[in-house]
Amino acid sequence: MIALNIPDRKDFTSKLFLQDSFDSFLVSQASFTTGICISLDGVLHKDYFTDAQWESMEQHDLARWSLLKPLCYQIIKGNRLPEQFKIVFVLSRANTEKLMKNSGLSFSAEQIGGLFLNIRYDQGTLVCTTGVSFTSFIMDKTLERLWDDMIKRFFKARAIVWEQL
Repeated sequence: MIALNIPDRKDFTSKLFLQDSFDSFLVSQASFTTGICISLDGVLHKDYFTDAQWESMEQHDLARWSLLKPLCYQIIKGNRLPEQFKIVFVLSRANTEKLMKNSGLSFSAEQIGGLFLNIRYDQGTLVCTTGVSFTSFIMDKTLERLWDDMIKRFFKARAIVWEQL
């Protein structure tokens, strides 16, 4: 697990809410505090979607950020900054398996609960924290280090400046 301070909040939030930089991530949960507090989870409800829409989705448990981003942007946009927001991203199962295959790791899909990227803005400070969830206790920290390095490369590829805390 690493924590990365984001000094250029304006650039980061532009990439988060206005560009497609994070669109491939799934959303586990998000909360926003402006004049009110709004919380949402990313759980998809099949009955809302047409059969064609449902079948076109790569994963059926959580929504992609690209689906929730317009709603979340509407919540925070305005003349005043939000007091806080928190978004918990999850790497899709397909991308998790791809990461493991490319790195030669042999964890089974059942052993991994998720690879997370937590984004938290609070009173002017923006911090991104990585995390890995396992379904059982695992001593090997290789996947955690690999995920941390992947997020650093992901940020670098998108010209996101960070300082490790």
